[in-house]
Amino acid sequence: MNLRHTQTVTTHRSLYGRAFRVSVAVTLLTAVAAAQTAFSQSSNDAMSLLLDQNRQLQAEIQALRGQLDEQGFEIKKLQRDSLNRYTDVDQRLSDLEVAAPQTAPPATAQRAQGGTPAVNQAPSQPSPNASTRPSLQPAVLSEQQLYQMAYDSVINSHFERSIAEFDQYLGQYPEGRFVTNAHYWKGQAYLYLERFEEARSAYEIILKQYADSSKLPDAMYGLGLAYQGMGNIQRARQMLTDIKRRFPNTGVANLADTRLLSL
Repeated sequence: MNLRHTQTVTTHRSLYGRAFRVSVAVTLLTAVAAAQTAFSQSSNDAMSLLLDQNRQLQAEIQALRGQLDEQGFEIKKLQRDSLNRYTDVDQRLSDLEVAAPQTAPPATAQRAQGGTPAVNQAPSQPSPNASTRPSLQPAVLSEQQLYQMAYDSVINSHFERSIAEFDQYLGQYPEGRFVTNAHYWKGQAYLYLERFEEARSAYEIILKQYADSSKLPDAMYGLGLAYQGMGNIQRARQMLTDIKRRFPNTGVANLADTRLLSL
């Protein structure tokens, strides 16, 4: 009887010890699972935060790039203006030197050499055998050549010339491949000449007739600047705000946002 009781007690203790170990193991596994869940949640939160910061940095970089592009264009324009002024002065001085009259030797010097001053000396005639340079006929430019000529003019700050050349291009190729670009750069030329009303007309052609063009956001931005130059700040704000709404997260939208801060 005592032996059976002892065996029962031993078996009971063994089962209790095993149950205790199982309970501890379950508790540890639960704790590990909870820790893993918490770590996973923390990692997800950290990753989301990093992604948000990355997106914010990318937007700021795009805005800075837009500002750098605009300022770079302004710097290049100033450099070209300075070079053009220097070249113009140098050319005028050269023209004056060429056009300066050649002074004849004094009559007294001619007499001292035993000669007499020439009176009513006939101008020298070219030799009949001398070759004459044929007159050059203007070359017929292709569509791309004519557009490129006008584009080069506006890039080199020859704005008046570029306007005339873009008008020539648009007159010859009203349905050409570069019509939208021609209207845009014509507007840019007017803008830099501060002829804001004419710039507005050039940009509005793109908005009304070529709304599906890739130049539309740039034309809208130029139109906003034209309105600003005309003193219509309300319309300028509306146009720049419309750019941000229709073309978010783009370079021109960042430029519009920067310009709005100055209005």
